[in-house]
Amino acid sequence: MIRAAALVVLMVAAPWPAPAHAEAIDGNRIVIIDGDTVALPCSVPARGCAEKIRFINIDAPESFRPHCDHERAVGLQAKARVAELLRGATVYVERTGRKDRYGRTLGNLTTADGDVGAVLMKEGLAVAYRPGAAAKAERIAHWCGSQV
Repeated sequence: MIRAAALVVLMVAAPWPAPAHAEAIDGNRIVIIDGDTVALPCSVPARGCAEKIRFINIDAPESFRPHCDHERAVGLQAKARVAELLRGATVYVERTGRKDRYGRTLGNLTTADGDVGAVLMKEGLAVAYRPGAAAKAERIAHWCGSQV
């Protein structure tokens, strides 16, 4: 009986397994830009050297220049949820090796709660990303309906 209890304690206390080829970062040091973009701290602090990571395969609603009030509200909720997931956590950053058209690194962030982008999608705070003008119009319609 004692052996079984000790095994359960070890399983619960075991650290979350890091994704392969991931960098571990203190979530308190990450700047949340919006629901699908963060800025990582520099290894050597210097002005303007933070790396921006754009979550791959998701699109969160805009909070900076939204197309409607509802998009802004949900965008701010997504940003707050990312903060909840990252603050106080060890965050594993897995880069794809690609950049988007704005120069942001594409990648995934994972915590003990799982993939951050997947959590946002499951909670309705992000949708699947697809490229193209038609897909962008669908995403705007998803957040704004006929308000645009």
